[in-house]
Amino acid sequence: MKHVLLLVLLLGSLHAQDMLSNFVQAYKDKDMALACSLGRQLYRSNMRDEKILIASGHACAQDDFIDFIGVLQQRLGKSASSRRATVYFSTLLLKKRLIFEYMHEDIDLSPYTLPLTDHILSKVFEGIKTDNFRLLSQNPKHLIIGDDQDYIEVYVKNKLYVNVIENGKKVQEHRYR
Repeated sequence: MKHVLLLVLLLGSLHAQDMLSNFVQAYKDKDMALACSLGRQLYRSNMRDEKILIASGHACAQDDFIDFIGVLQQRLGKSASSRRATVYFSTLLLKKRLIFEYMHEDIDLSPYTLPLTDHILSKVFEGIKTDNFRLLSQNPKHLIIGDDQDYIEVYVKNKLYVNVIENGKKVQEHRYR
C-alpha cells in the first residue's frame, strides 16, 4: 500500500512539474489563452508560488478571464509585487462591474477615480466616465468610444462585448460575463 501511495505522489509531482514548465513556455511565447488555462489548473492544484500566480493573473487578464483573477488574488499579498498585482486585478474587476452597471442601470461613473491601466476595460471605463462616447442605442445600450475609423464598440447581449475597430476593421473582440 505504501508503494502505491508513493507512486501516486510521484506521478502527481511529475504532472505538476510538466504543467508548470508548459505554463512558463506558453507565457514566454505570449500564448495567453494557454498560459491562462494552465495557470488556472496550477491554481486548482494548490499552487502557492506568488510569481507563478501573478503571471497566471496577467495571462488571464489578457485573455479576458477577469472573474478568475478575483479568486486568484486570495493567495497573493506576501510580497510588494504581489500586492501591486492585487491592486491591478482588483481595479480590472471593479471597472468591469461598474461598466456592467452603467450598461444595465445607467449609473453615473464620474465620481469614481480608479488607477489607469493599459487594459481595454480601463479605456472603456474612462470613456464612459468622462462622457466621451456616442450612444447608438439606449435599450439595449450600444455605444462607441472614439472616431469614425478608430473606435471601441461596447454593447451588451447576455455578456459585455468590447470590440476594437481600427481603420474600420475589427482587430480585437473581448467578451466578459
